[in-house]
Amino acid sequence: MKYGYLDDVTNVDFLIPEGPPYLKDFIPSPQLEKLEFYIGSSVWADKDFKGHFYPEKTAQKNFLLEYGKQFNTVEVNATRYGTPKAATLETWKNSVPNHFRFSFKMPQIISVRKNLLDKDVLGRLEEFVIAIDKMGPKAGTTFILLQNNFNESRLEELNTFLSHLPIEQQYAVEIRNPEFNQSKEFAEVLFKNNVANVITDTAGEREVVSKLVTNNTAFIRFVGNGLVESDYKRIDFWVNQFKIWQEQGVRKFYCLHHQPNQNRRFAGYSATYMLKKIKETFKNQNIKIPHNYSSTNLF
Repeated sequence: MKYGYLDDVTNVDFLIPEGPPYLKDFIPSPQLEKLEFYIGSSVWADKDFKGHFYPEKTAQKNFLLEYGKQFNTVEVNATRYGTPKAATLETWKNSVPNHFRFSFKMPQIISVRKNLLDKDVLGRLEEFVIAIDKMGPKAGTTFILLQNNFNESRLEELNTFLSHLPIEQQYAVEIRNPEFNQSKEFAEVLFKNNVANVITDTAGEREVVSKLVTNNTAFIRFVGNGLVESDYKRIDFWVNQFKIWQEQGVRKFYCLHHQPNQNRRFAGYSATYMLKKIKETFKNQNIKIPHNYSSTNLF
């Protein structure tokens, strides 16, 4: 993900403000004690993972199979360009274990539109929902990236659009308008529809980052900078925030790791580091640490 990526983060202030006091009002009381952690990368079909998270001689057709042995979620950016064919979804579904959760991006032909309630938009939404439903629980949480300038004037439109989503599936919304994406009115709409808020932590867009959670799911998209020191400190921060949210009632935690294209395998190492910190912090959780096939030790 290029959004907010900087070549040099030396002078970036990564401090995230506490936010207004009403944020805690949108975390429901916990119904279950079980915690779920879904930590992974933004890609599986990457040759850079060979010799690191996949055996060196892994054939490309088996990349997802090997990925599913290491991590329990992945961001699927390919669905941004349209609803996959049924055969493709079936292949994906059969390549991963039962505990795996895909994090699909809703097609932009649905989400990045001037009118989310247009007949064509709602028709394509129904098509997407029906297709994803065949994935069962493995569909995980689908995230909806709206237009960058999406604002309060479209709040009721968003509310109505979200009401069309099936309660059997899980969704999250990402808005990159800092004047709107942390407002109480926006949070109320997500809370009302039991939709999570997407928090994108990227170096060049610090004003959009918040601690806003609107249901029992925390959903983070983490954009690193090549595993520099600040990457590790930011991951430490989020794991500590997971602990705070857990005490408040959050039960499900997603973090999808992105790293620079020239070092995409670092996303696997970034996710691995987070899993190790989660294992240290949540000692009674059964956290699996990915196997490293190389001699590289980045932390």
